[in-house]
Amino acid sequence: MNRIVSSNPFNSLECPQRFRLVTSVLGLSGLVVATLQGLRWEHVVAHGLLIGLPWTGNRALEFTRVTLPLWITGMVVDAQRWLPLLGAVHTADVHSLEAFLFPAARGITWPEWFNAHPNNFADLVCGFAYAVYLMEFLLPAFFFYLNRQRRLYSAMMWAFFAANLLGAVIYVLFPAAPPWYVIDHGLGPVDLSALPSAAGASRFDALLGVSFFASFYARNPHVFGAMPSLHVAYPLLVVWYTWPRGWSWRIGSVAFFGLVSFAAVYLAHHYILDVLAGFCVAIASARWGQYVAQKLGAADALAPPADAERAARRGRVAPAPVSS
Repeated sequence: MNRIVSSNPFNSLECPQRFRLVTSVLGLSGLVVATLQGLRWEHVVAHGLLIGLPWTGNRALEFTRVTLPLWITGMVVDAQRWLPLLGAVHTADVHSLEAFLFPAARGITWPEWFNAHPNNFADLVCGFAYAVYLMEFLLPAFFFYLNRQRRLYSAMMWAFFAANLLGAVIYVLFPAAPPWYVIDHGLGPVDLSALPSAAGASRFDALLGVSFFASFYARNPHVFGAMPSLHVAYPLLVVWYTWPRGWSWRIGSVAFFGLVSFAAVYLAHHYILDVLAGFCVAIASARWGQYVAQKLGAADALAPPADAERAARRGRVAPAPVSS
């Protein structure tokens, strides 16, 4: 069978030199922008890898191609501090709707109730879940890549990008105050100068004598970006993409998704409405990620065809939707 050559400009295996030059330009541009805004070690690592990795061999070149959405996501997230809020900040309306739909004791919201009734064990468990939520997404993705499931890996990377892009758009158009802001500042006129807060996660820091969440949230670019909860969206993406692999993956991924969903509310970072919005973002992003991975030809290119077919029959590869 003759190999079908795609006209996709992102295919690094068909035009490696052009792709290397493009990534070098992107990486250098990213370094310049980061230097102007405040260079951090993660900028040096991310942009340096984008510049140098494609030149070290074909395998590194292919890895860079399918991982490029992760770098783009980093740029989107880093640029959010400069995005203006194009809508009025929602505080009392979201709080009232939350209290009406999901009332806790005495008609308050559940984040308010949990904030008044903390528990050391819950602080540790929920804090841990909030600390590793990104790793819970990235480690399975890298496992799939190493297991020669390139389309699945590419779909997860593009879904991750889509979730962050959707989140940024919603933050700008529908800025919403998190529960901790209402707890600390009330439902009165919005204080746009309010500083970020670790909220309930600060109890995790206090119990362990660390400043992990204090440092993390000090760099949070949006105080009023509570809706949707991307903390919830990422684990749900893992549920979506690992579901075809069997019950061992389903139980673990669903359990972590449930834990993070609870932690988002318990730590007063999100309302239940924010969690539901994160659910919707994850589903839309997952479907879009599968579509883009297929359109960009992110098949399991480095896996022998017979192996890829056998893996698919065993349910090890998540099927991508067939385009009409």
